[in-house]
Amino acid sequence: MKLSLLVALSAIALATPLRAEPVPAQQPVATIVVVQTPAGLSRAAIETGFQQAAPTYRKVPGLLRKYFTVNATSFGGMYLWSSRAAAEAWFTPQWRARAKATYGTEPELIYFDSPLQIDMTGTGEK
Repeated sequence: MKLSLLVALSAIALATPLRAEPVPAQQPVATIVVVQTPAGLSRAAIETGFQQAAPTYRKVPGLLRKYFTVNATSFGGMYLWSSRAAAEAWFTPQWRARAKATYGTEPELIYFDSPLQIDMTGTGEK
């Protein structure tokens, strides 16, 4: 099953011309954060929190891109960092403790190496 999915994704990727840019020597890192939505916290309140947090994220050293994410059961974000060191400087044990104290649950944090990014903005392609 997993192999057939990989083959299908590869076929799609090969059939779609994209602009790909190699990354610099200091390899970027992507992170995903997922927090289970506490009972009683509305989507409107989560989105208001996103708006309030945006100025803070604009100042984080090494953060290249941030997407705020939300669905029916969780919220969080997808991040692109200039390096793993930059991500680790943000996602400290204090960050984890603050998130747990605020939301009553341990946030899930996943690191990925990001050796290649594809930027479709400005290409006219969708």
